[in-house]
Amino acid sequence: MIAIGLLLIFLVFATLMFLRKMPALIALPAMAVLIAILARLSATDILNGIIANGSVKLAPVYVAVFAGAMMGRVLIQAGIAEEIIKRAAEFGGERPLVVAFGLMLVTAILFTTLQGLGAIITVGSLVLPIMMSLGIPRKLAGVLFLLAFATGFIFNPILFTLYRQLLQLPDNQPMPPQALTFAFILLGLMIVFVIAYALIAAKRSGEVLLLSAVAAREVATPTTKPAKRKAVPAIALLTPVVPLVLFIGFNALGIKLDFIAAFIIGSLYGVVTTNLRTSIQMLASSAIKGIEDGAPAAILMMGIGMLLNALNLPPIKTALEPLIVALPFGSAFFYIAFFGLLSPLSLYRGPLNIFGIGVGLFTIMFATGILPALALLAAIMCVVQVQNICDPTNTHNVWIANFVGVPVEGLTKETLLPAMLVCIVGLLIAVVLFF
Repeated sequence: MIAIGLLLIFLVFATLMFLRKMPALIALPAMAVLIAILARLSATDILNGIIANGSVKLAPVYVAVFAGAMMGRVLIQAGIAEEIIKRAAEFGGERPLVVAFGLMLVTAILFTTLQGLGAIITVGSLVLPIMMSLGIPRKLAGVLFLLAFATGFIFNPILFTLYRQLLQLPDNQPMPPQALTFAFILLGLMIVFVIAYALIAAKRSGEVLLLSAVAAREVATPTTKPAKRKAVPAIALLTPVVPLVLFIGFNALGIKLDFIAAFIIGSLYGVVTTNLRTSIQMLASSAIKGIEDGAPAAILMMGIGMLLNALNLPPIKTALEPLIVALPFGSAFFYIAFFGLLSPLSLYRGPLNIFGIGVGLFTIMFATGILPALALLAAIMCVVQVQNICDPTNTHNVWIANFVGVPVEGLTKETLLPAMLVCIVGLLIAVVLFF
């Protein structure tokens, strides 16, 4: 009876999110409360155990979101992001594809650190007009920017902090080196895929390859004069990679360094190397605006925490565990088919979406030990790429589609099959490494 009730709750709210009748920010807490009622919890237990405790369950995740958003604001306010993008465009000169690849590389590097819709708007508003001025078709420019963003986001702290929670690592324990190794493998797969996709798409459109040198020079001659800004020192351009280097370096030495500390150090480095005199004011302003930027993600994390607590209730686990354990995950073929061919179920906050209904499924799978922990984590990392690139409910997908003037579902249709291919290849490698 409980299993049927859970299925109905999942189907109803998945449908509501699919039809855009209810945002995930509201749907996840509502699901948590209904699941708790299904488990016959008292009103007091629901308020305390599900809502209150659940809202802070993922506190480390959304504090990392705020810290990262603060650093993102430092990059934007100090002009570091704009300067990096400008230099990448100038480096390409009159070679449109070189400019495009340079901008994609910069975008990927920036989004190992940046997060949130504010960062997407800021970077996209700089990168997309340059790409389109090079003669790149509007839809292709949107897809290339989206792919570059998703490539860098593999190492974003939102994901790694959430992975730590799923693995239930103690506070003093670093990420397993095998997880970092697989992240780099996935990064390599994405780089190969993005380059191949860009070259094939450019050749297919023909417009990029036949571009005149005059269009390329438009990069350096915008129609409106930009506001004068003090030159950004070259040393400050290293700011986006500071947290990543610290995190990977410390973990490689077997020392756990939280992304929150890495981001604070990165923010300090950014403000000090750009303008020491105004560093305090810039840091304070960035912290306040960073909280604004990170608020939607933090609210979503609160809802995810509530859903996690609800799905971990003994009656719910008792009802779900037999169904999950019955799946034949001992077969490598089933593992690849389940997470690869069914990866589109990560769209529309579906059952494989780690930022939606899927977080409950993955939590129970970790708890049952139906798969080696690293094999399950690798599967999640692969599926996240499909979700991050293709999900029409992502705010970044919606903004990019609106900016380039195409339907948001058009980006999904263009990227779904290639993203699934990356996912399946990643799963094949995960079988070799972790099965």
